Amino acid sequence: MTFRRSHRKSRHGCNNCKRRRVKCDEGRPICANCDQRHDTCVYNTSAPFKFPEEQDAPLGRPGSQRQSEPAGPASESPNVLNNFDVTNPSSTPPTLDMKSLELVLQWIKHTHRFFARNEETRRLWEMPVLQEALQAPFLMHGILALSALHLSHFQSNQESSDWLNTALAHKNTALSMFSEQLPNITQVNAKAMMSFAGLAVAFSFASALNLIPSGEGPSLSSLTNIFTLSRGVQTVINAESKFLRESNFFPLFDIKTPDEPIPDQFLNAFERLEKLNVECYRQLQDHEMVTYQRAIAYMRELAPFTFAEPTSLTLLVGWAIRAPGKYFEDLNESNPFALVVLAHYCVFMHLARENWCVGSWGRIVLQEISQNLAPEWHNHIGWALEQVSTTPNENL
Repeated sequence: MTFRRSHRKSRHGCNNCKRRRVKCDEGRPICANCDQRHDTCVYNTSAPFKFPEEQDAPLGRPGSQRQSEPAGPASESPNVLNNFDVTNPSSTPPTLDMKSLELVLQWIKHTHRFFARNEETRRLWEMPVLQEALQAPFLMHGILALSALHLSHFQSNQESSDWLNTALAHKNTALSMFSEQLPNITQVNAKAMMSFAGLAVAFSFASALNLIPSGEGPSLSSLTNIFTLSRGVQTVINAESKFLRESNFFPLFDIKTPDEPIPDQFLNAFERLEKLNVECYRQLQDHEMVTYQRAIAYMRELAPFTFAEPTSLTLLVGWAIRAPGKYFEDLNESNPFALVVLAHYCVFMHLARENWCVGSWGRIVLQEISQNLAPEWHNHIGWALEQVSTTPNENL
């Protein structure tokens, strides 16, 4: 009787060897048997990722046994690595954009926090906004731009320069894509559009401190431009207001005034502004008293947000959205009382200076207001100047 040497079964042999029931060496792209027979070698399975097998021991005399190690638990477990094909030359290794991943991590850990006025809105900016960005590339570019700008604020010169370049590249791409969608705001893109509009305001504040060359940073003129941008946020919201307020973004609209008392010196400052408003109405024929009443009232209503969380942007952006349009028209014309009201706004910017986006904005703009006002108006901004000049440890 003729004995034929047995072989261990493999699930990865080629089709010809399986059909012929012969041992396949599983060589790829063609096994030895098919090469010798000049057959077309076809595999139905991927090449396994496996460690080299032990060679068979030489055959001994009939009845002798091959020496082997006892089977342990590992030998009974399936080789899960067999499911992975790492030998296929046609597969392209995936790439990782480590810089973008670092910026996403920066957003999750730090940058998003500067948009929060409470824990509920913090959670919203942390993840739902980021998830929205997965479907809206312009928002993702905006998040990466602001995160890069944030990183540059705390890095050494060369690293800071690299992150600034990254921030600019993402910002330019984001703005181009955002502008294309601005005329057509729908429920599909409303949340992303609103989120990006908020990012753009923060970027404008921060970029004046980090990107603009010396002499072109924070100024009264650039602040009025930011006011225009802030008011644009409301325009975006108005396009799909009902949808946004009923969506998972509703916490952004659920504005609950904190139970934080306004210090007496600030209440006194608001009272002086109200009295000056009445006096201007009596003495100046074209003075819009109601416009300024509303502007002052909105600032006082939002003040508790700053005292509850000094780094919050709620007052800085919220007041720009709520104040009457006529006030900003007067401000653009350098109306003296409009500048006096803005001087008090500068105090709140100064209180928020630990927010890296705000920094020295309050001090710089207040100094410019002081230079632009006629001498007879200086005593009306004395309190504001005192608050800013006597505050220690300013974060520039």
